[in-house]
Amino acid sequence: MNPDLEKLLDLQDKDLTLLDVDQRLDQVLAEEQALDEAVRSAEASIGVAQRSVAESIRRRIEVEGRVETYRKLQEGRRKRIEVSRPGKDTAGLMAELDLSRQVLAREESDWFRAQEAVQAQETRVAEAETAVEALKAEQVAPREALAARRAELEAERAVALAARDASAAAVAKPLRSRYERLRGSRAPRAVVALAGDACGACYTAVPMNRRAQMRMSGVVDACEGCGVMLYFVDAS
Repeated sequence: MNPDLEKLLDLQDKDLTLLDVDQRLDQVLAEEQALDEAVRSAEASIGVAQRSVAESIRRRIEVEGRVETYRKLQEGRRKRIEVSRPGKDTAGLMAELDLSRQVLAREESDWFRAQEAVQAQETRVAEAETAVEALKAEQVAPREALAARRAELEAERAVALAARDASAAAVAKPLRSRYERLRGSRAPRAVVALAGDACGACYTAVPMNRRAQMRMSGVVDACEGCGVMLYFVDAS
């Protein structure tokens, strides 16, 4: 086999090894990201509950304001009745007082409902916070395992990358540049063996004279169909 071709195939093997490590590392990173996303989602529920608490408190404050207003009005009518003489005016004030008492009762009932809503939302916040803490506790062991696996793969990748760089340095620059251009546009193989009389990647037929030239000289030729770098392998 042509020495340049041997070096090129060695470089491709190193790239495939590096690609395998990268894919396994990406999987670990994706699993870590999934854990992070689960925590973010759980924490978002806390934010939703906290906003509901704030809205319920706002409504309660509004009702408190109305209750206080009606209490003052009721107190004012009661004092007017106390100083008024029995008669038509007193009857009118009593009717107003009864109506005010009914309105105040409704407003106080609304306040109690608003207070219950605040308490319910505060309970939701506490439950959501507890759920987040429980989720984080559940993730401790998986995160430690993933961190260990990531460190292992990062070390493996450093070794694979160093081996790849050393292999690339041994390949003639024109051949390496051609290979790098192809590798950047297709994956995972840019150098492919002939499969009989056709390209081993896309199975486009290769003319006999080109196949013979590759066999005799060991040169690397380009596939007219998919553009990969083709080489001849002696079946014997």
